[in-house]
Amino acid sequence: MIDRFQKQLAGGVSGLALVLALGGVAHAEDAIATASSAAAPAAMGAAALQDAAATQADDTAVTEVVVTGFRNSLAKALELKRTNTGVVDSILAEDIAKFPDNNLAESIQRIPGVAISRDQGEGRALSVRGLGPDFTRVRINGMEAQASTDGYSGANRGRGFDFNVFASELFNRIDVRKTPSADVEEGSLGATVDLVTGHPFDYKGFKLAASAQAGYNTQTEKTRPRMALLVSNTFADDKLGALFSVAYSETAVNFQQSSSGLWNQGNGDGGWCRPTTGTGGICDVPAADFAKATSIYTLASSPTTYYPRFMRYVQGLGKTERLGLTGSLQWQPTDDTKVTLDGLFSRYKVSRDDWPLEAIGFSRGASQGGKPEMVVRDMILDSKNTMLYGLFDNVDMRSEHNRDEFSTDFGQWTLTAEHKFNDKFSIDGVAGYSYSDFDNFNDISTQIDRFNVDGYSIDIRPKGQYLPAINYGFDVTNPSLWYFGPTVTQPGGTGPTGPEIRLRPNYTDNKYKTVQVNGKYAFNDGLTVRAGANWKQYDFSAQSYRYALGEANFPAIPAGSTIQSLTEQFCGLANLKVPTPTPTCWTTPNIDAFQAAYNIYSNTGRTALSQTVASVRGENRSVKEEDKTGYVMANFDQEVGSWRVRGDVGVRYVETNQTSNFYTNVPTTVNAAGFVMTTVKRKYTDTLPSLNLVLEPTDKLLVRFSAAKVMARPALGNLAAATSVSVAGGSRSVSTGNANLDPYRAKSADFSIEWYPKSGTIVSAGFFYKKISTYVQTITTIAPYSSTGLPVALLEGTGVNANDDFSITNVINTPGGPLKGFELNYQQPLDFLPEMFRGFGVLANYTYVDSSIDYFATTAAGAAKINAPLLNLSKNAANATLYYERGKVQARVSVNYRDKYLTAVPGRYNQDVQGNLSTTFFDGSASYKVTDQLSVSVDALNLTNEKDISYIDSTTQRFENYRVGGRQFYVGARYTF
Repeated sequence: MIDRFQKQLAGGVSGLALVLALGGVAHAEDAIATASSAAAPAAMGAAALQDAAATQADDTAVTEVVVTGFRNSLAKALELKRTNTGVVDSILAEDIAKFPDNNLAESIQRIPGVAISRDQGEGRALSVRGLGPDFTRVRINGMEAQASTDGYSGANRGRGFDFNVFASELFNRIDVRKTPSADVEEGSLGATVDLVTGHPFDYKGFKLAASAQAGYNTQTEKTRPRMALLVSNTFADDKLGALFSVAYSETAVNFQQSSSGLWNQGNGDGGWCRPTTGTGGICDVPAADFAKATSIYTLASSPTTYYPRFMRYVQGLGKTERLGLTGSLQWQPTDDTKVTLDGLFSRYKVSRDDWPLEAIGFSRGASQGGKPEMVVRDMILDSKNTMLYGLFDNVDMRSEHNRDEFSTDFGQWTLTAEHKFNDKFSIDGVAGYSYSDFDNFNDISTQIDRFNVDGYSIDIRPKGQYLPAINYGFDVTNPSLWYFGPTVTQPGGTGPTGPEIRLRPNYTDNKYKTVQVNGKYAFNDGLTVRAGANWKQYDFSAQSYRYALGEANFPAIPAGSTIQSLTEQFCGLANLKVPTPTPTCWTTPNIDAFQAAYNIYSNTGRTALSQTVASVRGENRSVKEEDKTGYVMANFDQEVGSWRVRGDVGVRYVETNQTSNFYTNVPTTVNAAGFVMTTVKRKYTDTLPSLNLVLEPTDKLLVRFSAAKVMARPALGNLAAATSVSVAGGSRSVSTGNANLDPYRAKSADFSIEWYPKSGTIVSAGFFYKKISTYVQTITTIAPYSSTGLPVALLEGTGVNANDDFSITNVINTPGGPLKGFELNYQQPLDFLPEMFRGFGVLANYTYVDSSIDYFATTAAGAAKINAPLLNLSKNAANATLYYERGKVQARVSVNYRDKYLTAVPGRYNQDVQGNLSTTFFDGSASYKVTDQLSVSVDALNLTNEKDISYIDSTTQRFENYRVGGRQFYVGARYTF
């Protein structure tokens, strides 16, 4: 790991030199700008600081101070951190409609304890202090929201928030609250993230900001636009204000990857074809080779032998589009009253085509003429029984052309109001509505096959497991050697198989409604009591469709069409530099030609779609959640001797009401259709006390302590107890939800020391501990379908039978376990350097997290346990930024390291875990201010072209996916008035 990091560091040095080159010529320019309010904390009175901290939970109540420049945004963020009573870190816009990074998640990752996962080259989801996306709540302008989309990581049907839905230019501030307080809504074990859009009262008078950039990706070799505009003005002596902003961007996508399809045991899927001789059957080998063939068969069939289920290469080409709009109206008739109406709309749209080429037979059982027909002619294993080389006969091949077109529309309206009756009593409130509509209207796969090919080989010895050398045993560019039509059973074969057409439209809708009312009474300058009530309703709905008559066994190619007219040639994989004899061109289906020949989108006849066919029935479900809460909290700020003591203590009471709707399979004697719609209701309550305490021995030193009980509700997709049976080529799965899941519950404690030796500087250390008493585990085991007890009728039209192995997934509550760790944070402008180097600054942090969770290996009573860390937890994470800001020049380079983390325990195919390997990303940016209004900039992302690698098994780390996306550059200009 260290060697890999050092190599990437060396690769990033050239990027650092490039980004900082502008800085070296400007050391004699204007003096360094500093935040005008940098000394504010020392000058503010105790009551003012206490009041400022109390209002942090209501973003609309805070009037922003406009900051310009990266250095000033850091200094202002430190002020917010210092004055808050809880552990809160903030990211502020550098200027009007100018966030520090092109992606929200990539900005947030600079905060201690935050790690991100990327999808299609962009930050998508957060992990905070080792707790994954489902444990982090997101609020926009004070209202909880949910944004979900799709990608290479899969569709989001949990509570996690997909940050790539939004353009960063739409937001002014991000707060990450790592410790709870009674006045902040429940639902987070990790953090509450507040996103704040711009408001007209942030900028007095008329303001305009516009930017335009050209984005270029080294792998796509295409240029795409990125633009933003903000207009704001105040009227009537600054009592009325209006703001509007718009952002639009496109990104070209070119991902190239290898994939193993995971690794199965030698005896899995019915085992290999046992060699025979002289029978005339498909497993015959020459008599002279029989003894060797039998020996190889024995080696290959061992349950300790692991082979790839369908080793393949895939190339994906496409683009993403992102449109964002915000609007804000503010009215402040008096100093005591303010009303704000905010609107936000975002559309995230992806269009992508993928071209895989694979040996599908490795992942199929006897019923589909798969692995039990295959003869192993040679196999070499490494010391850990992983296949290094294999040579096979009777292998079924497949070429696919997949098209994925989806979009997420997000909208939100919030109305906030606050009124101060007198110096002691005030009220505020918010009412809002938000929606996130995910629409995957075109999820299509077309396929062509070739059956029982001899001489297929895989060799990972020349360039390692990520770049296997594959010989397909025939000319994959010759369309006449490929087949499309009804399923076929080979002479002497074990079952029928054939290519498929899969059209799987799917939709996910999330809706939030909320009303919050708060009251505050100040007994004196050092004691304030806040109380409030909140109502919110969350609606989740998922819909999916499949062909009613199944996805295989389509009619023969109709008259007027041929296999040649249904196919085309595809060439790619140039950036992977695959070893010979791996082909880089092959015959692939042409989706448009298949549409013309088979009318695959018509939703009639052979291609009619259904929501209730057995293969998709369980994917159609909904959950409604209604939460009612009330809280009371005291804020205090006192002098105790020479120390200042401030903080908050309170309690929050929560009532959760859930209603789940899903299809349940029943005997036909109960219902002729064999299924009925089922509704399950449940209610539970939680009492959540919290304490945040800040001790200030001096005006430069803070000691914090926090303690609380916290809870997070299960993913809504898991709360529908539907059973879904899915067969997709070599993937066969059964998954069942659980309508009676208890929420995650934990007790937490935090302790930290923060030293602020001067403005813009912090040195801090924080320690945190959580005792998770209730956990939600997803258990996946491999077993025959017959072991589930489900009706065999659910397999109708899939081409498999009850004896085939399936991935069987259930969701249960487990006891949980402890989580503990620490954060180190350092931030400082390097003003002590010699004059010629003035303008440099640094921020760096490191986080260590560890946890110990007992995972059940199966759902059976007395099942064995696997002790492992929490999913999505990286034990080590670090971020560092070196910046230069002086006169007209700004430049910085950043590095982000995230340790490996788990994505599933137990792993599939009798392996202990699945996960993702560590990553290190280098990014840079530089800008030059041509005039006070005009600046030009260059941004560079993923300078070392970091790879995305997933694996299975903690010891061998056999790879699942190896993906390369290229470097991204932006060049542009920005104008403000």
